[in-house]
Amino acid sequence: MTIFKKYDHNPPHLFVPNSKYFITGCTYNKIHLLINNTSKMKLFESIRKGFSSKKWILEDWVILNNHYHLMVNATEKAEQLPDIIKEIHKFSALWIKKNINNAKDIDKIWYNYWDTCITYEKSYFARINYIWFNPVKHGYVDSPEKWRYGSFFERYKKEKEYLERINKNYPCDKVNIDDEF
Repeated sequence: MTIFKKYDHNPPHLFVPNSKYFITGCTYNKIHLLINNTSKMKLFESIRKGFSSKKWILEDWVILNNHYHLMVNATEKAEQLPDIIKEIHKFSALWIKKNINNAKDIDKIWYNYWDTCITYEKSYFARINYIWFNPVKHGYVDSPEKWRYGSFFERYKKEKEYLERINKNYPCDKVNIDDEF
């Protein structure tokens, strides 16, 4: 059953069973708290565990210094998404506060998250491409296969031609995503 929920202080959410979701999460005040390899991998571990514990599939992902993007497949219980994200943010915030020096005195680690239920193929591939090229957009690297903290890094080794075809056929430059982090 499709569910649409509105909240006073959060973006609205559309929950559609067995659908794909593009998700963005950001640190509070855009502070660069995911500054080292370990912090990025700890967040990835929380993301992977959070979604797999509810049988959701994490398709693609990227983690930068103050935000992340994900593409996931929902189960029949799409309305679980807020709880999954809440757990990911809770456990990663605890780790960050304990292990990142400039985070020890910060009250809030995560700002919020935004999700988009993907309803057509072109949108799906453009957003996948957006995830892969996000480190390039933000100036971390000049080519996405050089960024270790995303799914593109491993996929490129095995699926180079496929990824290049998606990049060519579904450019992400027209995807309208608030991503000024």
